[in-house]
Amino acid sequence: MLRDLSTVLLELQQGLQSAAGHGMRITRAETTLPVDVALVLKDDGCALLADVARNVADAAWFESPSRLTLHWAEMPTEWMS
Repeated sequence: MLRDLSTVLLELQQGLQSAAGHGMRITRAETTLPVDVALVLKDDGCALLADVARNVADAAWFESPSRLTLHWAEMPTEWMS
């Protein structure tokens, strides 16, 4: 079942944070995942729905499945003078 892309991204970020919660600090991470995507009409507008393919068979029938590449990096929240 496809969900709002923002929900998928939030879950991926939370997974990364929970992996780092065991005394490890992650300052940069990158991943590329196969995803299913669809643009749908929703609430008088368009929404981008997506989800990570659950297994190889989910995306195997596509000649070239969609890929989502994420770059997570630590950034300062304040400007230094």
